[in-house]
Amino acid sequence: NGSSGIAVGMATSVPPHNVKELCQALTHLIDNPDTDVKTLCTYVKGPDLPTGGVLIESPEVIRSVYKTGRGTLRVRAKYEVESLGNGQYQIVITQIPYRVEKGKLVEKLADLLLSKKVPLLSNVMDESSEDIRIVLTPKSRAVDPELLMSILFKHSDLETRVTFNLNVLDRQNVPRVMNLKEILGCYITHRIEVLKRRTTFRLDQIKQRLEILNGLLIAYLNLDEVIRIIREEDEPKPIMQKKWQLTDLQVESILNMRLRSLRKLEEMQIKSELSDLEAEDKKSKAKSLSDTESIELLVGFLKPNFFDVKFLSIL
Repeated sequence: NGSSGIAVGMATSVPPHNVKELCQALTHLIDNPDTDVKTLCTYVKGPDLPTGGVLIESPEVIRSVYKTGRGTLRVRAKYEVESLGNGQYQIVITQIPYRVEKGKLVEKLADLLLSKKVPLLSNVMDESSEDIRIVLTPKSRAVDPELLMSILFKHSDLETRVTFNLNVLDRQNVPRVMNLKEILGCYITHRIEVLKRRTTFRLDQIKQRLEILNGLLIAYLNLDEVIRIIREEDEPKPIMQKKWQLTDLQVESILNMRLRSLRKLEEMQIKSELSDLEAEDKKSKAKSLSDTESIELLVGFLKPNFFDVKFLSIL
């Protein structure tokens, strides 16, 4: 989505980009960790600005910006020449540069017209509805539309510059300017870390639930004795722990059960849930990412050995 701001002694300016292009670049970087910025620029061709416009810089300049993490790119409004017959025409602006307010742009064009700084321009009309449509009428049909637009590009915000300053925080929360490859690599590392934490969290949940179910299964198999101990003993918890080698969590789960839950305490249900959780636990452990077994250091970012990460770019 892009971001910009200023802090103490430093600033950042990241223009918005096309998410499909970024996903393609991420996938390529995962498959080819040794790739360079030039190759990544074949996927990320430049910023994708929500208000449109035309990026007029050469591919070499764009690559230079992504390689250094700093620079500016020129963006011009997009226009069409509409024929009115008998050699007459009008110029229609359909897209304006990023962060240019349409109202102020029209006011600026009107000021240029009234001050006669653009003698080739005869009239300016704003016919926009949901879409941008600013109509420019030349002084005569002999006026070259390219010449007229070049003058307007020079004297108005029909041409602006998009600033790149990819100054961001790295994994150690240290601000530094990164190039395109470094930023994408950091994102991949972040996604791997998120998947590791999510898998670990789920495994802990499964482990806790398995422990509870094993305790409930013991209680089901010894239901009459459990009820007797709870009714007759002042401190049933240590007695149950000693009698069936139950953990504190298992005994608490048994003691906290409501009487209405006893009708649901069926052996088949417990064993079915146990079987499902054990299968999920086994599958999750097979795919889990461990520091010692499934991650190696590759070209500035971590890549798992046996975990398919091609889908990371769309998560």
